[in-house]
Amino acid sequence: MQKELMTPAAILLGSLIIAAGLYFGLQQRAPSAAPPPASAEARVASARAPAETPPASAGAPSQPLPSPAAAVPSSALPSELYGRVAADATSALEARRPLFVKQCWEPSLKKNPAPARARYLFNMTFDESGKEIARGISEVRGMDRPDAAHCLRMIPLGIGVPPPGARVAVEVELTLP
Repeated sequence: MQKELMTPAAILLGSLIIAAGLYFGLQQRAPSAAPPPASAEARVASARAPAETPPASAGAPSQPLPSPAAAVPSSALPSELYGRVAADATSALEARRPLFVKQCWEPSLKKNPAPARARYLFNMTFDESGKEIARGISEVRGMDRPDAAHCLRMIPLGIGVPPPGARVAVEVELTLP
């Protein structure tokens, strides 16, 4: 073979070997090492069970318990607890409305008068004692003011609700002004 064809031929041959290895390697299905996830209700119940309780079947692999620091998903919360915390969070946001308007809304309105109102979704997480530990703010399309939303995001955490007894994540809506 000529010297000019050796390099492209080597590259082609190497590519074919790699492609064949990938093809045949991906044809074999790997067994799943993780057990199927338990329902949210079962995880919450198992987290609240005493540590001395033996597993139901000694031969089956045990499911890992969720860490106590994990937030309880809203689907596993009793609806009355979620509703109570959401109502308390809404009340706390309404109490801070004057701060939000003065610090974020009025400067935004001076820059641009439209839209006259903006709607925000607050995703908030409270710990067992009712202290706010996480917050995310999303804008509703068509009723958004990015500069006001950015300002709202920069306001430090500090909203509190009556102690719910578990970590709770809620989503509440606030329309400004």
